[in-house]
Amino acid sequence: MEQPRIAAIPASPLTLEVNPAHPQASDASKEIPATPFRTIGAALAWAQAHDRPTDIYIHGGIYREALGTIRYRQTPLRLVAQAGARVMVRGSQQWSDWQVVSSTPVITIYRHPWTLGWGFSGNPWTDYDIELPLLAQRGELVWRQDHPLRQRLLLGELQGNDFYVDDAEQQLYVALPAGISPNELEVAVHREALRILDSGFISLVGLRFEHYGGTFTQAVRIERSHEIEIKDCVFWGNNWGGLESHQSDRLRVERTQFLQNGWRGMAGVHLRDFTVQQVLVQGNNWRGGWAGFYDWDAGDKYFHLRRAVFDRYRAIENQAAGLWLDTDNQNVEIRRSQFVGNAVVGLFLEAGTGPVTIEDSLIAYNYSIAPNYLQTPGIFGWAAAHVTLRRNWIWENQGAQIGVRDPSPRTVTLPETGEAVTMTSQHWHLEGNWIGSRQERLLTTLKGEPFLQTLRLQDNHWWSETAYPFRLEGENVTWSQWQERYGNASDRWLTP
Repeated sequence: MEQPRIAAIPASPLTLEVNPAHPQASDASKEIPATPFRTIGAALAWAQAHDRPTDIYIHGGIYREALGTIRYRQTPLRLVAQAGARVMVRGSQQWSDWQVVSSTPVITIYRHPWTLGWGFSGNPWTDYDIELPLLAQRGELVWRQDHPLRQRLLLGELQGNDFYVDDAEQQLYVALPAGISPNELEVAVHREALRILDSGFISLVGLRFEHYGGTFTQAVRIERSHEIEIKDCVFWGNNWGGLESHQSDRLRVERTQFLQNGWRGMAGVHLRDFTVQQVLVQGNNWRGGWAGFYDWDAGDKYFHLRRAVFDRYRAIENQAAGLWLDTDNQNVEIRRSQFVGNAVVGLFLEAGTGPVTIEDSLIAYNYSIAPNYLQTPGIFGWAAAHVTLRRNWIWENQGAQIGVRDPSPRTVTLPETGEAVTMTSQHWHLEGNWIGSRQERLLTTLKGEPFLQTLRLQDNHWWSETAYPFRLEGENVTWSQWQERYGNASDRWLTP
């Protein structure tokens, strides 16, 4: 697949500088900026008001800002961290005027006015009989050092390294171990860092977005835009998501990390020519984990992709699916990637005509934190057609290594034509894979006859110490029976 290309930035764009430490730094109106801006937001506002190619170079530091929206811009714009600088765009504040409420030799409870009134978000999925726990409906966020304080729903539940928001009294309470000052806490006060809307030729390079609060919010959101580049960035410690993109073309995310976000790292809907390269998604969905919510919307999810590449994508130890291609994703390539230690499933392929190709990748040690009669923790397909697995290691997932289960038909309306298409799992091709587990099933199916009848196998290596490594339509099946019914002479059984 040809790699999408970001349009070239002109050789000599206007250069702006953000450096709050500079003695002449100012956010005052400038005709032609000769001195640095103090804030990123002021530099961005200036660039928005002047329609010319612009590079904004940002010196290292903590910028506690909500940058607003880049809207209707088609002139190249780059927000770039200075070489070697650590630029933290942060949605939180530190407060020094906490009041002591109570103290014991073990913990001290403090309080501070809380006037933002975010409250409970409500549940948008009641029509689907999905229960969204109350704890997942809260958007407040308090961090101490490298860990979020655990939110509680009652003041009496505070135990230490916890917090509680009293909506009626407009107070934020925190409980900290004795001797720990609340002045070092980071309290989220912004819900979003940046939105890119109806724009093109925008680059974010070397920036770290962290501590943005709210529910159903992202640190950076991209809508109806094109030629967007996210490079060498970090999205860390946000309450909900890091980056979400909608109805956009030629979006590229490269050498970027999505770490310890409360719900997910990335998500996208209706993206064309989407490239994800050298990306790490790790430790996300702790907010969902608090509430026991690991499925449905948690984790990195994509809908209606057209021509997408995930190259050297690593999903490690998330409390959700490592990657979920959910509904009508076409022409997707996943290569040289890792899906390891995720709490629901490594890779979930759902309701798609494909093709989807996964090759030269590792899917291992994933597990089911919340057992589901349907999902399997390695690779799971539901109404997923035209899937190719080539030269992968699918190994020691705590449940079936490959599961294909179609409990009910899936009909999807294609957005390009309005045609309703009913999908089933069929036309899978497994070639050159190493598939093994000491005790777990290697492959299971449920209502999977179309899958079994159209399955193609070539040069795969299988290994298990169980007598019945396959379970097909409720029947336990030995390796010999598998080979007799569906196997290929080029496949090999590895003797323990």
